[in-house]
Amino acid sequence: MQDLLILGGGIVGAGVARDAAMRGLSVTLIDKHTVGWGTSSRSSRMIHGGIRYLELGDIHLVHEALAERAILLRIAPHLVHPQPFLFVLDPGEYWQWFRIGVGVLVYRALASRHAIGAHQPLTRLGLLRHEPLLSSAPLAGGALYQDAHGDDIGLVQSNIAAATNLGARVIENVHAQVRVLDNDIEATLPDGEHIAARSLVIAAGPWTDAVRAEIGLPDRGLVGGTKGSHIAFSLDRFPLRHAIAMRHPDDRRVLFCVPEPELGRVLVGTTDTETTELPDDLTVPPGEVTYLLRAVRHLFPALRLAESDISARWAGLRPLLRQQGAPSGRTREHLVLREGNVLTIAGGKLTTYRKMAEEAVDMLGGILGVNMPPCTTATVLLP
Repeated sequence: MQDLLILGGGIVGAGVARDAAMRGLSVTLIDKHTVGWGTSSRSSRMIHGGIRYLELGDIHLVHEALAERAILLRIAPHLVHPQPFLFVLDPGEYWQWFRIGVGVLVYRALASRHAIGAHQPLTRLGLLRHEPLLSSAPLAGGALYQDAHGDDIGLVQSNIAAATNLGARVIENVHAQVRVLDNDIEATLPDGEHIAARSLVIAAGPWTDAVRAEIGLPDRGLVGGTKGSHIAFSLDRFPLRHAIAMRHPDDRRVLFCVPEPELGRVLVGTTDTETTELPDDLTVPPGEVTYLLRAVRHLFPALRLAESDISARWAGLRPLLRQQGAPSGRTREHLVLREGNVLTIAGGKLTTYRKMAEEAVDMLGGILGVNMPPCTTATVLLP
């Protein structure tokens, strides 16, 4: 009998598998697709504290995410890299210049000893010194701050590799029938194989409530995610040298333009919209493409970018905790819910996956009735 069965091979499930295997648990992970197929490979690839969350007053999340950013920069230098950002402001936002300047200094203070590089307000001339492509942009000024950028699917695969190297079993492209019994968990694979485990972790991202319903767990309406669409341009067509954070000219939402030289492209995103689409069948509707393209054309009018210049487009469904309010104002905090020998992980963000996994594996000690060794995922390098 296995110690742990994990349903879901996204970044959180992969992180739980690695942590649990490192602490000596026997682990089986099952995913109905390939690992990282869903949200974890359709992100904005940002490893960040989330400077815009300061406006929401989500100080705890920003502080935690900045600490996790530092850990990922240390344990996965081949996958996560420092990324300076320019926050740019339109001419009508002179009153915001002081606010943004203070904001980036607070952002640095929250990073404390984990801070990387300069954080400072910049004049229009200062912005142009960093990014000449902004020469035709309508600018009042802005600020320089530091974050990081990473390979989202690479992080999934690296965590999976670490787990399997320690004996974890990973089963992909399989829809298992799972039953929660009085003292254990039983999974039946399509070929008739039975897997018994003493505990279950559900790390199914946007599929969380559907997986729980299929197993027969209470309907708690845990996840109410929003869709994030992205577009990309080739670096030849959009030769951006510096990552940009900007406000959309229509609704003032924060968007990003991030050069990815390793992929030969510039990523632009993301939207944050309600959707009734199923996670398996997400689309990038024309309206969201128009919305993103409008922002790029506003900031870089001289490039005359058109829809025909878009080299890629994709969408992911954020597994946010269900909550009220505007989509872009919803928290990225997470929840680890215990029900008997079952843990369900909901919410969170790519940057904080390791901390979410640590919290879940700590809780497994109480379920399994063992004294868990301390977590070491913050210090051991990812392969």
